[in-house]
Amino acid sequence: MPHASSIHHRFSLPDGRAVHLRLNHEALTLSFDELQVYTFDLAGRLYGAFDHGVNYRRGLDGRVLARWREGGERKRKWLGEEEVRAFLERMRGEIEKVISDQYSVISGLESEDAAKTLDVGRWTLDVSNQLERVVDFDYEADVRRFHQIYRPISILPPDQYQALVLQATEGCSFNTCTFCALYRDRPFRIKSPEEFEGHVRDVLDFFGPGVSMRRSIFLADANALIIPQRRLLPLMTIVARAFPILPEDASAEARREWLRRDPRAMTGVFAFVDGLSAERKTVADFGELQALGLRRVYIGLESGHEPLLAWLRKPSTAAEMVDAVGRMKAAGLQVGVIVLLGVGGRRFDRGHVADTAAALNAMPLDGKDIIYFSPFEPDPRAPYLSIGRAEGVELPTPEFMDAQRTRILARLTLPLPPAGPKRVPYNLADFVY
Repeated sequence: MPHASSIHHRFSLPDGRAVHLRLNHEALTLSFDELQVYTFDLAGRLYGAFDHGVNYRRGLDGRVLARWREGGERKRKWLGEEEVRAFLERMRGEIEKVISDQYSVISGLESEDAAKTLDVGRWTLDVSNQLERVVDFDYEADVRRFHQIYRPISILPPDQYQALVLQATEGCSFNTCTFCALYRDRPFRIKSPEEFEGHVRDVLDFFGPGVSMRRSIFLADANALIIPQRRLLPLMTIVARAFPILPEDASAEARREWLRRDPRAMTGVFAFVDGLSAERKTVADFGELQALGLRRVYIGLESGHEPLLAWLRKPSTAAEMVDAVGRMKAAGLQVGVIVLLGVGGRRFDRGHVADTAAALNAMPLDGKDIIYFSPFEPDPRAPYLSIGRAEGVELPTPEFMDAQRTRILARLTLPLPPAGPKRVPYNLADFVY
C-alpha cells in the first residue's frame, strides 16, 4: 500500500454533515461542516478545537481555555472540571460517529495510489488506528504523567506556545520583580546533566509520536541562560544529541522536508534571559550556544525608564539590557524584547514612553527580531497591587495601554518590517501549555 505526506478523506455522516479528515506528519484534524474542528497530536491527545465560534485550547495540565468574540469584544474563560469532562465526552461522541462511517470509506479505497498509511519517522500511522487512539486516549492518566515530569510551565513567548519545553532549571533565580508571582511557588535550581538527560527521556516518552507537533525547543524556566557556561554547555549538548536542529540557512523546501522526515527535528532552541544573567555571558559564550542550536533569546526589558525599573525591583538596568542585546546580536542570535504597557500607571508614564523607545532604538534589532508589547495585568499574588495602592499608583485601563503603545511606536526610529523588527502583542491571558 502506498504511503503519502498527508492523507485526506471527505465524506458525509448519516446526519448530513460534511466531514474533512486530514492526517499529516504533525496532526490529525477533523472538520464538521467547517463549524466544528478538532485537532489532535499523533499520540491522540486533543490540542485544540473550534466549535460554532468558540476556540478551545487544552493545556497538558488538563485545563481548557475557551475564547470567543461577543459584540466585538474578546472574551475568555477557563472551563471548570465538569465543563472539561463534558467537553471531552462531546468530542469523543463526534469522533465515534466518524469511526463508524470512516471504516466503510477506508475499505472502499481500492486504487493503488490511494494511501491509507503515513510514515512519520519510526511510526507508520493508519487513519483507523489514529481515530481509535483519539477515542481511547486517557486524559486523566495524561495529566498525572505531565505533573510527574514537569513543574508548572508558567509562561512562554507567544511564538513558542507550541514548543517542546525542557526544564533545565526550575523557578526564577531572582524572584524580586514586584509585578510577577509566576515562580514564587518553587525555589530556583539547576538540573545536573544526568537529571536533565532523564528529564529529556521522560518528555519524549510522554509525548510519543505527538512530539512531531512541537517543532521548537524552549529551554525553561524563567531565565535558564543564567546557568554558568561550563554547566550550560553540557545541557545544550544533551539537547543537540536528542534532537536534530534545522540549519539556519536551510531553504523553505529543505525545512519542510527536514520536519516531515523526522518527528524529533526542531527549528532551534529558544530561551528567556534577564539582563543581569546576560551580562555574565560574552559574545563568544553566546556564539557557542548558537552553534549548539540556540536561535532566539527573549529578554524582559519591561521599560527603558530606570526609575520605573528600580520601583519594580528589576534585577537589571535598561543600559545593561541594551548592552546584552548588542552582544547577543553580535553572536548571530535573534532577540525578542518584551515591553510592559501601562506598568507604573500615570506616575511613570512620560518617562516610560520616552526611555523605552530610546532603549529600543539603541538596540541593533533587525527583521529577525521581535518587539512584544504586553498589556500589564497585575498578578493578585504579587506585591505590585499593595505597593501601588500604598503609593497611589492606579491600574492602567486598556485605553491607556493602547495609547501608550501608540506613543512608543511613534518614537521608534528602527526600520519597519521586513528590514526591522516585528511589533506584536503579547497577552499573558491567552497562554495555554
